[in-house]
Amino acid sequence: MKLKKFFIRTVLAVSILNFMNVNLTFAQVPSKQALVQTKEAKIKTDKMDNTGNIDKNTDKKEKTTILAKEENIIPSKTLDNATENKVENVEFKSAILNWPEIPNAVMYELIVKNIDTQEVLFTKYNIYASGYQLDNSEVNLSQNLKWQVRGLDENKVPVSDYTKPRLLHKGEMYKLNWQNKGDEYKLEDFTRREYATYLVAKDVEISPLKITTHFDKMDYMPVYPVYSWVPVKNADHYKIDVFYVPKYDFNNIEKIASYTCPQGMDYYDNKAYTKKGLYFFNVQAYDKNNHKLAEAKNSYFTVKQDNVKVAALGDSITHGGGAVSTPPSATLYNWETYANLPVLNIGFSGNLTSNMLNRFDNDVLSFNPKILVVMGGVNDIRTGVKAETVINNLTSIKQKCQQHNIIPVFLTVTSVNPPRMKSVINLDISEGWDKERLKINEWIEKQPYHVDVASGLMDEQGYLADNMTTDGLHPDFEGKKHIGELVGDYLRANFPDIVNN
Repeated sequence: MKLKKFFIRTVLAVSILNFMNVNLTFAQVPSKQALVQTKEAKIKTDKMDNTGNIDKNTDKKEKTTILAKEENIIPSKTLDNATENKVENVEFKSAILNWPEIPNAVMYELIVKNIDTQEVLFTKYNIYASGYQLDNSEVNLSQNLKWQVRGLDENKVPVSDYTKPRLLHKGEMYKLNWQNKGDEYKLEDFTRREYATYLVAKDVEISPLKITTHFDKMDYMPVYPVYSWVPVKNADHYKIDVFYVPKYDFNNIEKIASYTCPQGMDYYDNKAYTKKGLYFFNVQAYDKNNHKLAEAKNSYFTVKQDNVKVAALGDSITHGGGAVSTPPSATLYNWETYANLPVLNIGFSGNLTSNMLNRFDNDVLSFNPKILVVMGGVNDIRTGVKAETVINNLTSIKQKCQQHNIIPVFLTVTSVNPPRMKSVINLDISEGWDKERLKINEWIEKQPYHVDVASGLMDEQGYLADNMTTDGLHPDFEGKKHIGELVGDYLRANFPDIVNN
């Protein structure tokens, strides 16, 4: 039961360990890199302004011109002659780098070059977070440096070109021990994710910890948050504290949750955040002697309950995350991102349809949406739950919706790719899963409101196509985009008075 409930966390940890320690062998997927390259011109790409923030309002065709104007990114035409205003008279301990997630990247390759000589001074593979703590012991950080990353698949095959180079010494300087004073609140619903490099001086013992969540890019705060960060060197464990600010009164802050997790880069919160208001979380890193190594700035988020038109109840495919290593805290693999209308995410990784039913009263009714998109069943068929049981659970969810004047819209159960599941995440699937899936989908397609999202993701064998998934269970970038666009188009066509109002 524990495996079922917390499946995504277990799979993620096992998968990353597998990639780091063994050479995996399975069918090559040359189509994945080609897919990313051919789709690249159609995808709007995140750009960093000169403060390290994201500008999402510019098409890719304008990217070269804009990047040439940015202080912290060197135009490709002038790389060989680029110079940098170095930070003088400072000995560095580390530089904490981070970057936007790259579609279909299981891991990243980081290279650091000397600008004056163009020599590659440092290369690092197996970076699973969208950031890295670069220590002075790895490369002399006082030099005139620039850095780039590119995405790699599970076989270390590139899925992207290198990013535009960034100057290492352009960032926020920390010369003293970092102390969180709790004064970062800026009257915003969400703390914005920033991509500025943290430059940490040699004598600093407590460094700033870089948060990598994208809550500010989501229309609603997910009911089940995932907190993510750039891993801290020599960390033995992390502590995550969550606080509630009643009526925005900072004199009466309430600590509502505290978690400890082992080495890693993210934490899946199993607490449902359904109470309206302002919250913030904080992450601290400790060594094996419980000595604090790093602490993040407070990161704020807001739970909204008023006038929720559309919500989505589901498992990890709804919760988000993809390409094995990217958690739901990033928007890249959340299908809600591509619906082009606000959708409240009530997904929870590892859920069976029985878990979804049990969560309905607390998690759904707290927001009273007009429409509930329901997507579940893949974990059921994976673990041997029969179609009859799944259909009974979905029927009960439908009845609850009708009792509360909520319109249920069911999504078909996506297929899986058993060879990839076995080779990438060492996961077996129950015999007869495909027949059970078809039975469930036959029921779904008889419902008044439903969307067939599964058919467009399959190959000729009826499996989840290789170019749509890495781990064989979860659709990745193109798959989530496909689901989100279909759902958005369906809702606008069938319920214009609700979603367009």
